[in-house]
Amino acid sequence: MKQVLGIDGGGTHTRAVLADDEGRILSTATGASINPRHHDREVLRERLEGLVLAARGNHGAIDAAFLALGGVSTAADAAEVRALARDVPALAGTLIAVDNDAIAALSGGLAGRPGMVLIAGTGSACLGIAAEGTRWWCGGWEAFADDAGSAYWMAVEAVRCAVRQEDGRLPASALHDLVFRRWDLAEPRALAERLSRPDVDRAAVAALAPHVLALASTDPQAALIVERAADELARLVAVTAGRIFGKGPSELIFTGGLANSGPPFTPMLIARIAELAPSVRVVSPELPPVLGAVLEAMKSLGVHADASCLDRLRAQAVDIP
Repeated sequence: MKQVLGIDGGGTHTRAVLADDEGRILSTATGASINPRHHDREVLRERLEGLVLAARGNHGAIDAAFLALGGVSTAADAAEVRALARDVPALAGTLIAVDNDAIAALSGGLAGRPGMVLIAGTGSACLGIAAEGTRWWCGGWEAFADDAGSAYWMAVEAVRCAVRQEDGRLPASALHDLVFRRWDLAEPRALAERLSRPDVDRAAVAALAPHVLALASTDPQAALIVERAADELARLVAVTAGRIFGKGPSELIFTGGLANSGPPFTPMLIARIAELAPSVRVVSPELPPVLGAVLEAMKSLGVHADASCLDRLRAQAVDIP
Protein backbone atom coordinates (compact mmCIF):
# COMPACT_ATOMS: atom_id res chain seq x y z
CA MET A 1 0.00 0.00 0.00
CA LYS A 2 1.12 3.50 -0.83
CA GLN A 3 0.38 6.34 1.58
CA VAL A 4 -0.60 9.76 0.29
CA LEU A 5 -1.10 13.08 2.04
CA GLY A 6 -3.55 15.69 0.82
CA ILE A 7 -3.29 19.24 2.19
CA ASP A 8 -5.86 21.96 1.56
CA GLY A 9 -4.73 25.37 2.77
CA GLY A 10 -7.06 28.36 2.72
CA GLY A 11 -6.71 31.83 4.16
CA THR A 12 -7.24 30.93 7.83
CA HIS A 13 -7.09 27.14 8.28
CA THR A 14 -5.34 24.16 6.71
CA ARG A 15 -6.65 20.59 6.57
CA ALA A 16 -4.65 17.44 5.98
CA VAL A 17 -5.74 13.87 5.28
CA LEU A 18 -3.47 10.83 5.16
CA ALA A 19 -4.91 7.97 3.11
CA ASP A 20 -3.78 4.81 1.38
CA ASP A 21 -3.99 4.36 -2.37
CA GLU A 22 -7.28 2.46 -2.09
CA GLY A 23 -9.06 5.37 -0.46
CA ARG A 24 -8.91 4.39 3.20
CA ILE A 25 -8.44 7.46 5.38
CA LEU A 26 -5.77 6.76 7.98
CA SER A 27 -5.75 10.06 9.86
CA THR A 28 -6.69 13.73 9.67
CA ALA A 29 -5.21 16.93 11.06
CA THR A 30 -5.90 20.65 11.04
CA GLY A 31 -3.59 23.61 11.45
CA ALA A 32 -3.12 27.32 10.88
CA SER A 33 -2.82 28.98 7.48
CA ILE A 34 0.18 28.15 5.30
CA ASN A 35 -0.66 30.66 2.59
CA PRO A 36 2.73 31.77 1.19
CA ARG A 37 1.45 35.29 0.53
CA HIS A 38 0.59 35.84 4.17
CA HIS A 39 3.51 34.33 6.10
CA ASP A 40 7.28 34.20 5.87
CA ARG A 41 9.26 31.08 5.06
CA GLU A 42 10.11 30.06 8.62
CA VAL A 43 6.51 30.35 9.81
CA LEU A 44 5.35 28.32 6.82
CA ARG A 45 7.94 25.61 7.40
CA GLU A 46 7.13 25.28 11.11
CA ARG A 47 3.39 25.13 10.49
CA LEU A 48 3.76 22.64 7.66
CA GLU A 49 6.02 20.40 9.73
CA GLY A 50 3.57 20.39 12.63
CA LEU A 51 0.67 19.59 10.33
CA VAL A 52 2.50 16.75 8.58
CA LEU A 53 3.63 15.20 11.87
CA ALA A 54 0.09 15.36 13.23
CA ALA A 55 -1.33 13.74 10.11
CA ARG A 56 1.37 11.08 9.78
CA GLY A 57 1.30 9.95 13.39
CA ASN A 58 2.65 6.40 13.56
CA HIS A 59 1.71 5.49 10.02
CA GLY A 60 5.22 5.60 8.58
CA ALA A 61 6.62 7.14 5.41
CA ILE A 62 4.47 9.22 3.08
CA ASP A 63 4.90 8.29 -0.58
CA ALA A 64 3.33 11.38 -2.12
CA ALA A 65 1.93 14.68 -0.90
CA PHE A 66 -0.18 17.24 -2.73
CA LEU A 67 -0.25 20.74 -1.24
CA ALA A 68 -3.21 22.76 -2.52
CA LEU A 69 -2.68 26.27 -1.22
CA GLY A 70 -4.22 29.67 -1.61
CA GLY A 71 -1.56 32.13 -2.71
CA VAL A 72 0.03 29.77 -5.24
CA SER A 73 -0.60 31.35 -8.64
CA THR A 74 2.51 30.76 -10.73
CA ALA A 75 5.07 28.02 -11.39
CA ALA A 76 7.56 30.08 -9.37
CA ASP A 77 5.14 30.16 -6.40
CA ALA A 78 4.76 26.39 -6.55
CA ALA A 79 8.51 25.81 -6.85
CA GLU A 80 9.19 27.97 -3.81
CA VAL A 81 6.69 26.08 -1.64
CA ARG A 82 7.94 22.73 -2.94
CA ALA A 83 11.50 23.67 -1.98
CA LEU A 84 10.28 24.66 1.48
CA ALA A 85 8.39 21.37 1.87
CA ARG A 86 11.54 19.41 1.02
CA ASP A 87 13.13 20.96 4.12
CA VAL A 88 10.50 19.31 6.33
CA PRO A 89 12.03 16.10 7.76
CA ALA A 90 8.66 14.35 7.93
CA LEU A 91 8.43 14.65 4.13
CA ALA A 92 11.89 13.23 3.42
CA GLY A 93 11.72 10.95 0.40
CA THR A 94 8.15 12.06 -0.38
CA LEU A 95 7.09 12.97 -3.92
CA ILE A 96 5.79 16.52 -3.42
CA ALA A 97 3.45 18.46 -5.70
CA VAL A 98 2.16 21.99 -5.08
CA ASP A 99 -0.66 23.88 -6.78
CA ASN A 100 -3.47 26.38 -6.20
CA ASP A 101 -6.24 25.34 -3.82
CA ALA A 102 -8.81 25.58 -6.62
CA ILE A 103 -7.27 22.42 -8.11
CA ALA A 104 -8.21 20.43 -5.00
CA ALA A 105 -11.68 21.97 -4.91
CA LEU A 106 -12.29 20.94 -8.52
CA SER A 107 -10.72 17.49 -8.22
CA GLY A 108 -12.70 16.69 -5.09
CA GLY A 109 -15.91 18.35 -6.19
CA LEU A 110 -16.10 16.35 -9.42
CA ALA A 111 -14.34 13.24 -8.02
CA GLY A 112 -11.53 13.62 -10.53
CA ARG A 113 -13.68 14.29 -13.60
CA PRO A 114 -12.92 17.19 -15.97
CA GLY A 115 -14.98 20.32 -15.46
CA MET A 116 -14.95 23.73 -13.84
CA VAL A 117 -15.02 25.37 -10.44
CA LEU A 118 -16.38 28.87 -9.89
CA ILE A 119 -14.80 30.58 -6.90
CA ALA A 120 -17.02 33.35 -5.56
CA GLY A 121 -16.32 34.48 -2.03
CA THR A 122 -14.20 37.44 -0.99
CA GLY A 123 -12.58 37.10 -4.43
CA SER A 124 -13.65 35.55 -7.70
CA ALA A 125 -12.24 33.30 -10.44
CA CYS A 126 -13.15 30.32 -12.58
CA LEU A 127 -10.90 27.37 -13.36
CA GLY A 128 -11.56 24.76 -16.01
CA ILE A 129 -9.62 21.55 -16.62
CA ALA A 130 -10.21 19.31 -19.66
CA ALA A 131 -9.86 15.54 -19.74
CA GLU A 132 -6.37 15.78 -21.27
CA GLY A 133 -5.27 18.23 -18.57
CA THR A 134 -5.60 21.54 -20.44
CA ARG A 135 -6.37 24.38 -18.01
CA TRP A 136 -7.90 27.79 -18.29
CA TRP A 137 -8.10 30.42 -15.57
CA CYS A 138 -10.52 33.31 -15.91
CA GLY A 139 -10.46 36.05 -13.29
CA GLY A 140 -8.49 35.64 -10.09
CA TRP A 141 -6.48 38.83 -10.61
CA GLU A 142 -7.09 40.02 -7.02
CA ALA A 143 -9.01 43.05 -5.85
CA PHE A 144 -6.93 45.85 -7.35
CA ALA A 145 -7.26 44.51 -10.88
CA ASP A 146 -10.49 42.52 -10.89
CA ASP A 147 -12.37 40.17 -8.50
CA ALA A 148 -15.52 41.13 -10.43
CA GLY A 149 -18.73 39.76 -8.95
CA SER A 150 -17.11 38.80 -5.65
CA ALA A 151 -18.37 39.76 -2.20
CA TYR A 152 -15.61 42.37 -1.98
CA TRP A 153 -16.54 43.78 -5.39
CA MET A 154 -20.21 43.89 -4.40
CA ALA A 155 -19.40 45.75 -1.20
CA VAL A 156 -17.16 48.27 -2.96
CA GLU A 157 -19.87 48.92 -5.54
CA ALA A 158 -22.31 49.54 -2.69
CA VAL A 159 -19.95 52.05 -1.06
CA ARG A 160 -19.43 53.83 -4.39
CA CYS A 161 -23.16 54.00 -4.92
CA ALA A 162 -23.75 55.32 -1.39
CA VAL A 163 -21.25 58.17 -1.68
CA ARG A 164 -22.83 59.23 -4.97
CA GLN A 165 -26.17 59.26 -3.22
CA GLU A 166 -24.67 61.38 -0.43
CA ASP A 167 -23.40 63.85 -3.04
CA GLY A 168 -26.70 63.93 -4.90
CA ARG A 169 -25.25 62.31 -8.03
CA LEU A 170 -27.70 59.42 -7.59
CA PRO A 171 -31.20 59.34 -6.09
CA ALA A 172 -31.19 58.48 -2.40
CA SER A 173 -32.13 54.95 -1.34
CA ALA A 174 -31.80 52.65 1.64
CA LEU A 175 -28.36 51.64 0.38
CA HIS A 176 -27.07 55.03 1.57
CA ASP A 177 -27.96 54.33 5.19
CA LEU A 178 -26.68 50.77 5.00
CA VAL A 179 -23.20 52.01 4.12
CA PHE A 180 -22.99 55.13 6.27
CA ARG A 181 -24.32 53.39 9.38
CA ARG A 182 -21.92 50.48 8.93
CA TRP A 183 -19.06 52.43 10.51
CA ASP A 184 -19.12 54.81 13.48
CA LEU A 185 -18.85 58.20 11.77
CA ALA A 186 -19.01 61.69 13.27
CA GLU A 187 -20.18 62.99 9.87
CA PRO A 188 -20.58 61.50 6.38
CA ARG A 189 -17.26 62.88 5.09
CA ALA A 190 -15.46 60.90 7.81
CA LEU A 191 -16.11 57.78 5.73
CA ALA A 192 -13.07 58.45 3.55
CA GLU A 193 -10.70 58.43 6.53
CA ARG A 194 -12.45 55.49 8.18
CA LEU A 195 -12.04 53.30 5.12
CA SER A 196 -8.30 53.99 5.07
CA ARG A 197 -7.67 52.43 8.48
CA PRO A 198 -5.83 49.08 8.73
CA ASP A 199 -8.81 47.26 10.27
CA VAL A 200 -10.86 47.85 7.12
CA ASP A 201 -9.26 45.07 5.09
CA ARG A 202 -10.76 43.06 2.23
CA ALA A 203 -12.61 40.70 4.56
CA ALA A 204 -14.06 43.57 6.59
CA VAL A 205 -15.31 45.29 3.45
CA ALA A 206 -16.65 42.06 1.95
CA ALA A 207 -18.72 41.49 5.09
CA LEU A 208 -21.03 44.21 3.79
CA ALA A 209 -22.09 42.02 0.85
CA PRO A 210 -24.71 39.88 2.67
CA HIS A 211 -26.46 43.08 3.72
CA VAL A 212 -26.48 44.32 0.14
CA LEU A 213 -28.01 40.99 -0.90
CA ALA A 214 -30.71 41.31 1.77
CA LEU A 215 -31.50 44.84 0.64
CA ALA A 216 -31.76 43.95 -3.04
CA SER A 217 -35.41 42.86 -2.79
CA THR A 218 -36.52 46.39 -1.89
CA ASP A 219 -33.76 48.76 -3.04
CA PRO A 220 -33.28 49.26 -6.79
CA GLN A 221 -29.63 50.31 -6.50
CA ALA A 222 -28.76 47.27 -4.39
CA ALA A 223 -30.69 45.07 -6.84
CA LEU A 224 -28.65 46.45 -9.73
CA ILE A 225 -25.37 45.69 -7.96
CA VAL A 226 -26.47 42.13 -7.19
CA GLU A 227 -27.60 41.55 -10.78
CA ARG A 228 -24.28 42.85 -12.11
CA ALA A 229 -22.40 40.55 -9.71
CA ALA A 230 -24.28 37.51 -11.01
CA ASP A 231 -23.59 38.61 -14.57
CA GLU A 232 -19.86 39.06 -13.93
CA LEU A 233 -19.55 35.62 -12.36
CA ALA A 234 -21.58 33.97 -15.11
CA ARG A 235 -19.27 35.52 -17.70
CA LEU A 236 -16.26 33.96 -15.98
CA VAL A 237 -17.96 30.59 -16.41
CA ALA A 238 -19.03 31.21 -20.00
CA VAL A 239 -15.54 32.23 -21.11
CA THR A 240 -13.89 29.30 -19.32
CA ALA A 241 -16.38 26.80 -20.75
CA GLY A 242 -15.81 28.13 -24.24
CA ARG A 243 -12.03 27.91 -23.91
CA ILE A 244 -11.96 24.39 -22.48
CA PHE A 245 -15.10 22.63 -23.70
CA GLY A 246 -16.29 24.72 -26.66
CA LYS A 247 -20.01 24.13 -27.06
CA GLY A 248 -19.82 20.68 -25.52
CA PRO A 249 -21.36 19.74 -22.16
CA SER A 250 -19.45 20.36 -18.95
CA GLU A 251 -19.96 20.26 -15.20
CA LEU A 252 -19.47 23.14 -12.78
CA ILE A 253 -19.20 23.30 -9.01
CA PHE A 254 -19.36 26.36 -6.78
CA THR A 255 -17.02 27.20 -3.94
CA GLY A 256 -17.01 30.30 -1.75
CA GLY A 257 -19.51 31.92 0.56
CA LEU A 258 -21.17 34.14 -2.03
CA ALA A 259 -21.74 31.45 -4.66
CA ASN A 260 -23.14 29.12 -1.99
CA SER A 261 -25.15 31.78 -0.12
CA GLY A 262 -28.49 30.34 -1.24
CA PRO A 263 -31.51 32.46 -2.20
CA PRO A 264 -31.67 34.98 -3.64
CA PHE A 265 -28.17 34.98 -5.11
CA THR A 266 -27.38 31.33 -5.88
CA PRO A 267 -30.55 30.73 -7.96
CA MET A 268 -29.96 34.04 -9.77
CA LEU A 269 -26.38 33.03 -10.53
CA ILE A 270 -27.42 29.59 -11.81
CA ALA A 271 -30.07 31.16 -14.04
CA ARG A 272 -27.59 33.65 -15.49
CA ILE A 273 -25.06 30.87 -16.18
CA ALA A 274 -27.81 28.94 -17.99
CA GLU A 275 -28.41 31.97 -20.21
CA LEU A 276 -24.75 32.61 -21.06
CA ALA A 277 -23.48 29.01 -21.07
CA PRO A 278 -26.43 26.65 -21.66
CA SER A 279 -24.22 23.56 -22.01
CA VAL A 280 -22.86 23.98 -18.47
CA ARG A 281 -24.51 21.97 -15.70
CA VAL A 282 -24.12 23.13 -12.09
CA VAL A 283 -23.68 20.15 -9.74
CA SER A 284 -23.09 19.70 -6.03
CA PRO A 285 -19.53 18.84 -4.92
CA GLU A 286 -19.00 15.14 -4.21
CA LEU A 287 -15.90 15.37 -2.02
CA PRO A 288 -14.32 18.18 0.03
CA PRO A 289 -11.21 19.92 -1.32
CA VAL A 290 -8.84 18.10 1.05
CA LEU A 291 -9.91 14.79 -0.50
CA GLY A 292 -9.39 16.38 -3.89
CA ALA A 293 -5.80 16.92 -2.75
CA VAL A 294 -5.64 13.24 -1.80
CA LEU A 295 -6.81 12.29 -5.31
CA GLU A 296 -4.15 14.57 -6.81
CA ALA A 297 -1.47 12.99 -4.62
CA MET A 298 -2.58 9.57 -5.87
CA LYS A 299 -2.36 10.81 -9.46
CA SER A 300 1.23 11.93 -8.93
CA LEU A 301 2.04 8.27 -8.21
CA GLY A 302 0.20 7.11 -11.32
CA VAL A 303 -2.77 5.86 -9.28
CA HIS A 304 -6.21 6.85 -10.59
CA ALA A 305 -9.02 6.30 -8.12
CA ASP A 306 -11.50 3.67 -9.25
CA ALA A 307 -15.17 3.48 -8.25
CA SER A 308 -14.50 1.52 -5.05
CA CYS A 309 -11.81 3.99 -3.96
CA LEU A 310 -14.15 6.94 -4.56
CA ASP A 311 -16.95 5.19 -2.67
CA ARG A 312 -14.66 4.71 0.33
CA LEU A 313 -13.69 8.38 0.29
CA ARG A 314 -17.33 9.48 0.02
CA ALA A 315 -18.29 7.28 2.95
CA GLN A 316 -15.53 8.74 5.12
CA ALA A 317 -15.85 12.38 4.04
CA VAL A 318 -18.43 13.11 6.74
CA ASP A 319 -15.83 12.38 9.44
CA ILE A 320 -13.35 15.01 8.22
CA PRO A 321 -13.29 18.03 10.55
